[in-house]
Amino acid sequence: MSIFRLLRRALAIGLLVAGGTAAADDYKIGVLNVERVLQQSPDAKAAHDRIEQAFKDRGADIARKEQDLRAAAAQLDNDRPTLSGEESANRQRAIDARTRDVQRLRDQFAEDLRTRQFEELDKLKERLDKVLTRYAKDNHFDLILQDAAFVGRSVDITDDVIKALQAPPQK
Repeated sequence: MSIFRLLRRALAIGLLVAGGTAAADDYKIGVLNVERVLQQSPDAKAAHDRIEQAFKDRGADIARKEQDLRAAAAQLDNDRPTLSGEESANRQRAIDARTRDVQRLRDQFAEDLRTRQFEELDKLKERLDKVLTRYAKDNHFDLILQDAAFVGRSVDITDDVIKALQAPPQK
């Protein structure tokens, strides 16, 4: 059998299947704006607050160390004309070492923060999946899409899902 015959048969079968699908019952479709859920849901706000609280002191400590470092560098710049070459070099090395330490702290802080954000996001997405599945079943949806270029009000279920997330978790 030639390739053209195979393609023609595949096309005919595709048209039959599509025609049969079009004749089926109407479908109920919803679209969810995940970004809005992540910004507006109580769970997302609570996760943001937990992260902020957990990292607040550590961030403030690093900011203080950076401020102290800037002050030390400014003091060195002011004192440099009166310092010997060796003293100036020693203080510069000390400032460079502190700069590396603070940068290491800042990098570790950023990595820990990202890790915690991903953990919280995973928890939120897990809860969202459960709530969304329950919502779809309870409201007889055939298909729920996440995010789209354009969403009409008649298929946008974001507000309803945010409200469903406010309810206590079901087991």
